[in-house]
Amino acid sequence: MHLVEVSAYPAEPDTEALVDFVRSVEADTGVRPLSDHLWVDLQRGGSAGSIVVRIADSQGTIGLAQISAANQESALEVVVHVRKDAGDSAPAADVARDAAETAIDAFQHAGGGELTIWVDDHDIGTTLAQVGVANGMTLRRSLNEMRVALPLTLQATVHTRAFVPGADDAPWLRVNNRAFADHGEQGGWTLDTLALRQREPWFDAKGFLIHDVEGQIAAFCWTKIHAPEGAEPIGEIYVIAVDPQFHGHGLGKQLTLAGLDSMTARGVTTATLFVDGDNTAALSLYLSLGFTTFRTRRAYGGRLHSTRQEYQ
Repeated sequence: MHLVEVSAYPAEPDTEALVDFVRSVEADTGVRPLSDHLWVDLQRGGSAGSIVVRIADSQGTIGLAQISAANQESALEVVVHVRKDAGDSAPAADVARDAAETAIDAFQHAGGGELTIWVDDHDIGTTLAQVGVANGMTLRRSLNEMRVALPLTLQATVHTRAFVPGADDAPWLRVNNRAFADHGEQGGWTLDTLALRQREPWFDAKGFLIHDVEGQIAAFCWTKIHAPEGAEPIGEIYVIAVDPQFHGHGLGKQLTLAGLDSMTARGVTTATLFVDGDNTAALSLYLSLGFTTFRTRRAYGGRLHSTRQEYQ
């Protein structure tokens, strides 16, 4: 028998316990099972449009499904961690299905809308893909995590500077939102979205590299360092973009190299990044620098109708 709890913002879930659950999964697997957007949203107790489903057995949490609103759509991710020694726990696939279906039902009851379910290439991935298809979703995106060993022999030749919190916030937001106007998670950022990232323990302005042209932000490479306990740190190219008006000048490659140089200077020997599978230009660039695919995430998306009952 499992306990199923559903929380929709502004009702706060047991955030501390759920955050601890996600961290325990990361400690066991070496990979944080939630994307950054959902992770930040979970830690602050949710935001408008957030839905959290917790599934527990007699020993504690074994499953989490979370929906958070992003740029003109919402994203659903599922985390399952069934202990091998827990005799009363259902198989991981069953927990994943129950969590995802409950979250989708709650989303539709709240009004529905565009929803994307993210599926990793692990043991519950097939189950979650089936849930998505059963709810009318189709495969929309593939997201590759790519990694490379550092240092590279190639180095950046353009000048960069560190991001200046406060002074650079608004100019950077303009460039970011122009570059990612149609992106599901990175577009449509606000000062509040940026401030939340700046309050994260990993934030380091020295690793947030800005390239100016005539006093204007033309491109940037925002890096972060993952330092899990007991493991070698991994550097991530977190967000990288070139203002559309400066496309065609090779800045994408140069800012990538600048980010990797920055990681090397901080003692990092492995770099990672995420890139959409249909972004052929970026894929070609990263392959030319020696990156290889570490894992692939897939996104099934669709517009789900509302099941909310309206009363006159």
